[in-house]
Amino acid sequence: MSDPRSRAGRWCATPVLVFASLAVMLAGAALTAVCVLTIAYPLRLAGQPGLLTVTGCLAEGAGKGAHTTCYGRFTSDSGTIVARPVPYAGSLRVGARLPVQYVESADDCYRVGAAYTGVRVLGVSVGLFAVVAGPVGIAQAVALVAPRWAARLREGRPCRTLWRVTVGLFKGLALLAVVSGSVSVVVHLMAD
Repeated sequence: MSDPRSRAGRWCATPVLVFASLAVMLAGAALTAVCVLTIAYPLRLAGQPGLLTVTGCLAEGAGKGAHTTCYGRFTSDSGTIVARPVPYAGSLRVGARLPVQYVESADDCYRVGAAYTGVRVLGVSVGLFAVVAGPVGIAQAVALVAPRWAARLREGRPCRTLWRVTVGLFKGLALLAVVSGSVSVVVHLMAD
């Protein structure tokens, strides 16, 4: 690849930077979507609240592809019991009882509580951070190929305001990620 300080080097580096920025933005959007869609379960806003009593576990696969699915009896808070064994993706000891949200349409259970909410909030904040970082990378790519135009654009008042808003958003999302991740870790450590 050419020297990035030369004109040819800048034109070569720009598509790579744009592609990388778009990839980061798309990955952030996907992470945000997954976490937002599942955050309702640990908050007990979706699904049927109840208690899962583990009756057995099944290990599948080997090596890095191995995973464990436990099955148990789900008793809702209203007292109804699901007749068939309910799956839970994770390794638990037989006889363990844990509060979950049961989603009948997906035939799955989600753990509830501050630790699991914190993990989802962490995912949302990191995802949004990546979504905001994508356009910043694209702006850097434009500045590589058109430095004079980018300098004139940065001198304008709307650009300075947008820059302040973007920096504030980065700081806020970083703080949210640190707080939610810390809460999640502390709650996990206290539970063990």
